[in-house]
Amino acid sequence: MGKSKSNQNQQMPAQASKAAPARKLPIVPITIGVAAIVIVIAIVAGSGAQGVEFVDGKASRTIATVDECQFTSIAVTLPPDKTSEEAAEGIFDALSKSTGVGLVSVYEDDPRVEIDFCQSYTSEEQLRAILAEAGYTTP
Repeated sequence: MGKSKSNQNQQMPAQASKAAPARKLPIVPITIGVAAIVIVIAIVAGSGAQGVEFVDGKASRTIATVDECQFTSIAVTLPPDKTSEEAAEGIFDALSKSTGVGLVSVYEDDPRVEIDFCQSYTSEEQLRAILAEAGYTTP
């Protein structure tokens, strides 16, 4: 037997009051998108940070934050097969392997390296040896 009209009206509001299920966010695509953006930003920031640029004949890089108690200026002979930028990058890389090195400046016109360092960790002789081992002869 059929339902009376009054029964149908009573059931309708009960069905209408049910909320629609919450829509789930697509977590995996959002996560992949965020990760891709972070990777692109890291690549762009990293490529700019590693480039050597001479400004007024000088390129500088802070290797580490140390108590720079000592300073030395070492004349170097740059390899003829490298550009000034490549030579500076090689010097920065070589000196970054030494503990206690702070600010390093490479001069293009008068080939020399100025190094701020902490004598508690390294010495001028050790720095000269590092440069010589990397192919940058010192007088």
